[in-house]
Amino acid sequence: MKFKWIAILSMLIIATMVLSACGPTDAPAVEEPAGEEPVVEEPAVEEPAAEPVQIGVYSVSWSTTSINAMKGLIEKFNAEHEGRIVAEYIQGDWGDAETYITSGVAGGGGIADVIEYYLDGALNWYNQGYTIDLSPYITDEVRATIPEVLWAGKTAADGGVFESCTNTNEHMLIYYNPALLEEAGVEPPSFGETWTMEEFLENAKLLTRDAEGRHVGEDGFDPDSVVQWGFVPRMSQDHIFENLYDYTIQVSGEPMIRRGDDGEWDIFFDEEAMPVIEAFMSVITEGVTPVEAVGLGGSSQDQLFYQGTAAMVQRAYFNIAVLLETYPDFVFDVMPVPMEDDIYFSSAAVGQGFSVPVVSEHPAEAAEFVFWMQKAENQAIWAEALMLAPCNPDALLDPRIADNPLFETMLWYFDIQTFAEAEPNPYQEEFKTTVFGPTMMDVLMGELTLEEGIELIKEVSKDVLNQ
Repeated sequence: MKFKWIAILSMLIIATMVLSACGPTDAPAVEEPAGEEPVVEEPAVEEPAAEPVQIGVYSVSWSTTSINAMKGLIEKFNAEHEGRIVAEYIQGDWGDAETYITSGVAGGGGIADVIEYYLDGALNWYNQGYTIDLSPYITDEVRATIPEVLWAGKTAADGGVFESCTNTNEHMLIYYNPALLEEAGVEPPSFGETWTMEEFLENAKLLTRDAEGRHVGEDGFDPDSVVQWGFVPRMSQDHIFENLYDYTIQVSGEPMIRRGDDGEWDIFFDEEAMPVIEAFMSVITEGVTPVEAVGLGGSSQDQLFYQGTAAMVQRAYFNIAVLLETYPDFVFDVMPVPMEDDIYFSSAAVGQGFSVPVVSEHPAEAAEFVFWMQKAENQAIWAEALMLAPCNPDALLDPRIADNPLFETMLWYFDIQTFAEAEPNPYQEEFKTTVFGPTMMDVLMGELTLEEGIELIKEVSKDVLNQ
């Protein structure tokens, strides 16, 4: 019995072994691929924000109104370029600008990135290598802000653009005292009309009064006791040139200084312009202008006008704002300058703008500012404050100009205005101060006849203007 259980047990063990051999086997162990080390992300570190580029803007603004306007425009620029560019106002001066840039360039920097100046002076800076060519920064959008004829006036002989355009022609005016004209029985021209130069001088004689109330040409008139002058312009060497330049271009339609048929620069006393030249140069000898007008300063002229010592004066348009600010109780009016025709010629080679010195560390940002100033709205803001003609014609549509009664005569000028093409001459300033001005001053004072003065000027004009 014992063996029987042993046999049974043995058979069970064998059967179990057989069944185990016939059953499924375990799958071979597969080696798991080595897993990559887990990436631990570092916390993001923010790059410090780039500091905005800082540029200095040297402005020759001098009246309270114009200084505040330029500061306001710079604030506007900074707001529109927040985080990129910060412009800083630097108060400049017309008399110091030349020294400022020359010493700054010589010293290798430390001056403003943008400098405001008049066209002839800016051209001289460029020709001496003090300022950069702005051409690389002029996009199609920038190009469209001002007429092509004005771009030509800002372009040097080598093709470089030496200055932007903040304002163009000053538009000269005759300022007059309405009460004094009424007292003398002189009727000013109606709006949209002008006197000729001959009519102007005749009325100036009626307005020139001696202590007894007699006028030039009246029996008994005493030229040594004049208490009221008919016309008091500023007759410095610069102003003689500027006045004759403006009056002659109205008649000939071309600037006095231009290239002749031979391609060389010269000054031209066109035949049709001679009567105007003769008339203007005769104001002292005709007795309507005092000798003291020679070298007369602007503020002194304003005072003579305010006091009634001068019935009429000639100043640029901007002086409206100056008189209103200085003499708020003074009643005056303006008329266009004497003209022979119903068209007003304006030279394209005049005005003001901004230049960028070669030592600027941020020329691209500086250029961005100078051409930002050519946008219509910015030009309107600047024109309203300075009362000078904007370069961008769209600025005239801005309500600051279009709806401002103080701009009536300027808008009238623009309605009849044509730009006379003019190429800037790099030696015009030298010619004006060393040749034209001193000679014409002698003519004005009666030391030379006009013919003698013109002859002396023509003897050296080509040499100076074609250096």
